Amino acid sequence: MKNYATDILIVGAGPAGLTAAIYAARSGKKTLVLEGERAASRLALGYDLENYPGFPSINSNDLLARFREQAGGFGAEFVRGDTIALSLTTDPKYVSTTDSFIEAKAVILATGKPFAKERLIPGEERLLGYGVSYCAVCDGPLYKGRDVAAYGHSAEAVEDIWILEQTGVRVHWIPGRVKDPAALEEAFTKAEKIGIPVYGNAEIKEIAGDKNVERIILKSTAGERSLDVDAVFVFREVPTGPLFAKSGLAIDHKQCLAVDRFQRTNLEGVFAAGDLTCGGLQVVSAAGEGCVAALQALAYLRKSG
Repeated sequence: MKNYATDILIVGAGPAGLTAAIYAARSGKKTLVLEGERAASRLALGYDLENYPGFPSINSNDLLARFREQAGGFGAEFVRGDTIALSLTTDPKYVSTTDSFIEAKAVILATGKPFAKERLIPGEERLLGYGVSYCAVCDGPLYKGRDVAAYGHSAEAVEDIWILEQTGVRVHWIPGRVKDPAALEEAFTKAEKIGIPVYGNAEIKEIAGDKNVERIILKSTAGERSLDVDAVFVFREVPTGPLFAKSGLAIDHKQCLAVDRFQRTNLEGVFAAGDLTCGGLQVVSAAGEGCVAALQALAYLRKSG
């Protein structure tokens, strides 16, 4: 078991965590970044990113590498491991992985909001970045005038479906299993009025295509059918792991980590940034939240002595 002691511990190495690391390390504070054993971020998938300021187009993995290099250049250290225990109400705070024990004066959580592996649709992971998307704002403009499938029925999913339609995308809405269809009656009616077909009794059995999304296989009580689409937008609610709630962190009604406008959680000296907070769910907003979280963590350290 390895032991570490640091001023600021950042859990997560995506755009939010690495931006926080840049600010924290540049300030001269001892900064440790805990990277998960899996991919550090969805940016690591290596897709073309066209909406990050300053880069008309950049490979997402290249951008992530630049974040990491800059943080390391200012002195941030990196440790790999998955968090298995948190003690965040103490001073200092403690985080454990399978092979390390970390003591920190302040903690910034930036783990992202990963999807549940067991719920993946066949073909979803393989075609992620090649027609499979989780963000209407990010990727909707790429499919203007083309047919796409939108999968999900949460309030956020419905809002993203309207965004896709307003972008000029031809949307086919597959709500999936809906526990309370009456709650979506107004949305279904609106979809019908604006020409969005709703496949109410169907689920996506498979996302198919050679190098890019070409079609989906729908399964319903009537059997199976194929629907030609150029993209699939998957709007899936993913509960934040019970580890955070167990540690005393407040989780909001969307199952996101609750923070105020300064990225402060309900626990003193604990901050959160990025997709974990369900903010903008964009690379640029995650980076911005990481900056704010780091500045607040530095202010906390000054105040606490």
